[in-house]
Amino acid sequence: MELEGRTAFITGAGGGIGTAVALALAARGVDVIAVDRDIDAAGATAAAAGRTGREAIAVYADVSASADVTAAVAAGLDRFGKIDICVNAVGVGGVARVVDHPDELWHQVLAINLTSAFLVCRAVLPSMIDQGRGRIVNITSRAAYRSSAGTAAYAASKGGLLAFSRVLAVEAGEHGITVNNVAPGTTLTPMVERGIGGPEAQLREAVQSGVLIRPQRLADPSEIAAAVVFLCGPGSDFTTGTTLHVNGGAYCA
Repeated sequence: MELEGRTAFITGAGGGIGTAVALALAARGVDVIAVDRDIDAAGATAAAAGRTGREAIAVYADVSASADVTAAVAAGLDRFGKIDICVNAVGVGGVARVVDHPDELWHQVLAINLTSAFLVCRAVLPSMIDQGRGRIVNITSRAAYRSSAGTAAYAASKGGLLAFSRVLAVEAGEHGITVNNVAPGTTLTPMVERGIGGPEAQLREAVQSGVLIRPQRLADPSEIAAAVVFLCGPGSDFTTGTTLHVNGGAYCA
């Protein structure tokens, strides 16, 4: 397998897209460091990844806290000796209009969605630079491109992640490290399913979002994971500083 023997550090690995990425990479021969502040959920992901025959560990971290990130990366390096792939999949939402947006919600969303990626990338880069290669994939969002009322903090955090990734691609390129984004549309993670509701509500969301795929539907986490796998493999050796949109045509870049 093309990725066999690599090691991946994945944030938000306790569910949704993070879990899907962990399992997709493990199925292609990648050892997994599943990072989440819900250590039980991360443990379940690690156990599922382990059933593919790869080694996997669960590591606790609040990835918006620098000390936690440093400790989590150190734990991964101690266990596997290297980190070849880093996927920043952690993310939270929150709906509030700017006129009455709580300070706490703004800071929370930016800390988890944006600052965490900075902290994680800063921590994994030295080991990638030492080995002269690496793949970093950040999970952004269609929201960074297409505005919706009530999503100021979320859209700002994901737009900031796009800009951060471009800068990091410039800085890391000379070391053989690529940095790319995957921008999902609305994806059927457990959090989204609870918020949107059943099949009829999900279809309404797909129609309102402008999904072009027929029959209209929302994305499955495995489809986002497939895009991440591509950006981690040899087929993307000449791809960096870019964004791969996976949204059924709901936003056409």
